Amino acid sequence: MSAAIVVREYEERDRQAWRAYVDAHRDATLFHDLRWSDAVRAGYGYANRHLVALRAGAIVGVLPLTFIASPLLGKSLISAAFSVGGGILADEDDVGAALGAQALDLGARLGVKYVELRGGTSPGEGYTEKTGVYASFAKEMPADPEAIRAWLPRNRRAEVKKALRIDEPNENSFRKTSIIGEFYNVYAPALRNLGTPVMPRKFLAALAANFGEDVDIGLVEHQGKPVAGLFSFWFRDRIMPYYIGADRKARDIRAYDYLYYTLMRRAVERGVRVFDFGRSKVGSTHFDTKKFWGFEPSPVIYHVGLVRAKA
Repeated sequence: MSAAIVVREYEERDRQAWRAYVDAHRDATLFHDLRWSDAVRAGYGYANRHLVALRAGAIVGVLPLTFIASPLLGKSLISAAFSVGGGILADEDDVGAALGAQALDLGARLGVKYVELRGGTSPGEGYTEKTGVYASFAKEMPADPEAIRAWLPRNRRAEVKKALRIDEPNENSFRKTSIIGEFYNVYAPALRNLGTPVMPRKFLAALAANFGEDVDIGLVEHQGKPVAGLFSFWFRDRIMPYYIGADRKARDIRAYDYLYYTLMRRAVERGVRVFDFGRSKVGSTHFDTKKFWGFEPSPVIYHVGLVRAKA
């Protein structure tokens, strides 16, 4: 008979073992990395209430959880907060069920409305699958960077051709940066113009500091001034463009197309083949844009456990 599963809250002494477990697990995502939830805590001040599952003293499952306490939205437990993924990472189904049950128990003690797990192993009883709201987009690129343009849909190739004028001697240019303020000064106004709440600058700064060389920030400039920026993550076999923003001038010179296409090329040159476009809401402009790039949507499954909420 195998040893019993013990689920308890994460303690700082677990950090090294947690990282080793995540690094070794084939289904781990960027959002299971504690550096993500550390950045959420630094940027927003929310407490982390992670869970670990152990069998015979060894970690066999983890669940990163952020305790959100918002005056507007109320209390919730999210895995992973401000991410497109996360959820339970476990060796076996019974471990996943044990973590799921403990998350609901923790949620009840904290008085949350619900527990939301974004993907991952099934948490077992007490949860409802939420599907059809979001879709993910990921695709393997050609091995040769010179083949990427032909790999794109015809209409996108035409836009990329126009965008590559940025590389010609003119008033437009591209460069990489490690200065968060340069990216944020483009990104924040772009979100405001769309009526989208802007994240704290210190959250992006914490992500950049925590992930270091695994963060890639590219800027397109017009007359020496940044007009578009793309904040991406390198993770295992994939490149993940995550935050992008631009002003009106950037649209004229097709800076979005330039940033995505050149990131694809740089990824392949580095030996990274999967372009992970992330999650978009079904039917949104971003959803359509990713399809225009030749990416097909895959369903995203969330597991929601109601605690105080009725629906």
